Amino acid sequence: MKKRIVIVGPAWPYRGGQALVESHLYETLSKLGYDCHTVSYSLLYPSILFPGTTQFDKSGVLHFDHRNRIYRLINSINPFSWIRAAWKIRDLKPDATVIIWWMGFFGPALATIAWFLKQWKTGKIVFLVENFISHEKRWFDNLSARRTMAYGDHYISESDYVTKQLVEAFPDRPVHKTTLPVYDCYATGDGSKESSRASLGITSKKVVLFFGYIRPYKGLDNLIRAFKDIQSQHPDTTLLIVGECYEDKSKYTDLIASEGLTESTVFVSEYVPNEDVERYFLAADVVCLPYNSATQSGIIMMAYGHRRPIVTTNVGGLAEFVREGKTGYIVPPGDLTQLAAAVNRVLTEGETVDFESHVAEFTGELGHKNLEKVFDAITG
Repeated sequence: MKKRIVIVGPAWPYRGGQALVESHLYETLSKLGYDCHTVSYSLLYPSILFPGTTQFDKSGVLHFDHRNRIYRLINSINPFSWIRAAWKIRDLKPDATVIIWWMGFFGPALATIAWFLKQWKTGKIVFLVENFISHEKRWFDNLSARRTMAYGDHYISESDYVTKQLVEAFPDRPVHKTTLPVYDCYATGDGSKESSRASLGITSKKVVLFFGYIRPYKGLDNLIRAFKDIQSQHPDTTLLIVGECYEDKSKYTDLIASEGLTESTVFVSEYVPNEDVERYFLAADVVCLPYNSATQSGIIMMAYGHRRPIVTTNVGGLAEFVREGKTGYIVPPGDLTQLAAAVNRVLTEGETVDFESHVAEFTGELGHKNLEKVFDAITG
């Protein structure tokens, strides 16, 4: 008899990293033979707290379609909906409920659901932890995380960095280590570097890509300031910035202008639908993550899914996902000189180093490779 798993987290039609994690987790577990269902949100963020244009995925392509198994029940600010969600999970009779955790704001809702499941003895409670503490590090995050996840029987982390936090917080309970999946679902194989650049109007010899939501902790301003040093060695280089701004865009456009980079920068300030993701990564020679803080990053896994090398800062668990000199380089956060030098090194070595093969080899070690073992241990 197949074991049943209920995933609690944002799912289609919501967009973003957590929904992507949910879809891949559902897909992987289903292929392993688990009977999966997802309890998602009817309201994720109240509009007053959401800085973007929309919370919903407007893509014309849906990579993993399991909408008939998604129950949109959780209103993040309506306690009655939390109880209804718990009832639904109880009725599904799961062997394990996997709660995706990434931000303290959702603590009250998820703690209430977990509390009811605990009282009803509704299978194992598992927290899949993307961030122990949110990127913004709000004053209530640590308390919310500890109080909510105290209901867990097991924990799944996606980096050694988060594993350490979980072991320190819950030393008497098992923590299982995996990684984010390699996001190769966007790679259709239909495009090329040349066709992708042509579609973007890019004619330069080299392209450096920054991709993803633009938020203060991601350090885009550092990359912009370092770009003159990059161009000092590779003058025919374009800075390609792609992502929706979750802050004032003029902060970056003004900086680009003041640095004299307007002509060598392409700024696509919007959320990219699934069907358009590939061309931005194919256009790039290197993907840069100049982050000031992080845990792990879906952008790394997108870059690797397109066989692109990366340059990233040594924050959180990011360095765990780089083979120095083979899949990219690691630099200290905030060090513009080393950031530029590492990008220049990739651009220079790209003529002789087969980064694509190294990335392909490394990605064989990443992703949800060990989930069958993890869930056998949880549900066995």
